[in-house]
Amino acid sequence: MENITITSEVSTVFMDYTSTSTDKHDHVELFKTASTSTLLFFVFLSSVAGNLLVFLVFYKRRILLTISNRFILNLSVCNSLNTLLVMPFMFAAMLTENWIFGQTWCQLTGFLMNTIFAASTLTLVAISIDRYCAVVTPLHYTMRVTSKRCLYMIVTVWTLAVSASLPPLFGWNAYEYQEDKRTCTVLWMGHHQSDRYYTLILVCLTFVVPLIVILWAYIVIFRAARNNSERTRRNSVITTNQIDDNTQTPLRNSRRRSSTAPILIRRLSSASRTGPLLWHRDEWKTALTSLLVVSTFVICWLPYFIIIVLESVLDDPECIYPVIETLSIILAMSSCACNPLVYVFRSKVARQELKGIIRMQSKEETNFPSSRRGSSCALARDGIIRQGSTESDIILPEKPLHLSSTATTLTSMVSDTNVHSLRS
Repeated sequence: MENITITSEVSTVFMDYTSTSTDKHDHVELFKTASTSTLLFFVFLSSVAGNLLVFLVFYKRRILLTISNRFILNLSVCNSLNTLLVMPFMFAAMLTENWIFGQTWCQLTGFLMNTIFAASTLTLVAISIDRYCAVVTPLHYTMRVTSKRCLYMIVTVWTLAVSASLPPLFGWNAYEYQEDKRTCTVLWMGHHQSDRYYTLILVCLTFVVPLIVILWAYIVIFRAARNNSERTRRNSVITTNQIDDNTQTPLRNSRRRSSTAPILIRRLSSASRTGPLLWHRDEWKTALTSLLVVSTFVICWLPYFIIIVLESVLDDPECIYPVIETLSIILAMSSCACNPLVYVFRSKVARQELKGIIRMQSKEETNFPSSRRGSSCALARDGIIRQGSTESDIILPEKPLHLSSTATTLTSMVSDTNVHSLRS
């Protein structure tokens, strides 16, 4: 009897421990589901708002839809398709912890997600090439980047994306619902050795090659902007001797002291001080924009493709934590919310146009002096939006800034100030 009593007590303790462990596991899983679902919902709302505003700006201001901005519009189309056709079903799968939309829609969702991801990365390559042509070879830009070639590039992007996503529908790998990822996607841990070849080809086509091209393009863009800045600075900065000669001439040829000499000295010295600051500020903005574009691409896409490679290479892909797999997909989808901020709304003109559309002009803008307001309107009308420094992509067609880099534009502004000062 005592043995039976001890055994029953041990079994009771073991059952209590098992129940407690199960409850803790359930709480952990609930927390993971709630946190990832909240994060995906936030990405969804941010993407809808950002891309909707991009479409609104282009719809209301058709003049902004230049050749370069067509690539931006295509990127917004990719973001919107992913947001509306993929994210809602992934969100539902997170909540239900199962795929409830049928096998056919699972295949279609996997195909759409793979195609849109590939089209997004390839569009970023097209944008970097367009910026390269605009900054490095500005005099030949209008001849190299035409409306027809722009259309061909966009068609090529979607053709490559669709072609890269078709093989799983015809037996080379497969689209399946994966519980760890909470969505239907390619089964990277394929059942056959040839499935791994498809994974490696896809990674090279949609990530490795785009990353190399983007890095190369923005490194060359930064070097070109810096060289233009240094060259223009050497050609335009007025030396101290020239300032002394120009300011002392009126004193030598007149019997009384000229009242304009102190003003002239102040203007020239001020221009000589502020000129280098403008050039260094422009180089800093160029470097910052290049770093922002590259880092956004890497942060959003690198984890996703690392998981893909690991699943196809490792003998036991189950060692990868499921929450990491889910977060890698959410990070890739977060690019849909980041792209409008990086490529559109960093532009001052885009923000001004958006404020004008939704009537959110601040009182400070309405109280600007007429001279400054006129100059800002002229800049917006002429399309001076610092395309050369890659600060923004929004370009107006009346006077495209492809013909001069930002460094040249800033230098010419300083040079004009010096000339006007000498004339006065």
